[in-house]
Amino acid sequence: MKIVITQAKRLDEIVNAHYGDLTHLDDVIAVNQHLMTKIILEAGDEVSLPEYESKSKENNVTTLWD
Repeated sequence: MKIVITQAKRLDEIVNAHYGDLTHLDDVIAVNQHLMTKIILEAGDEVSLPEYESKSKENNVTTLWD
């Protein structure tokens, strides 16, 4: 997935907003080397965000206390 920046933001802000945390920041940096000279991304900059399968946790709890 690629997104285009429409307002000034930092890469970590984009990663956190998209994934909900910074777990994948290193992967995003690896595929966006063209942005590594910028502290603040500008309007029109493109950021590639890798897709990941969600790891949903099964919740088999049927009662709060047993």
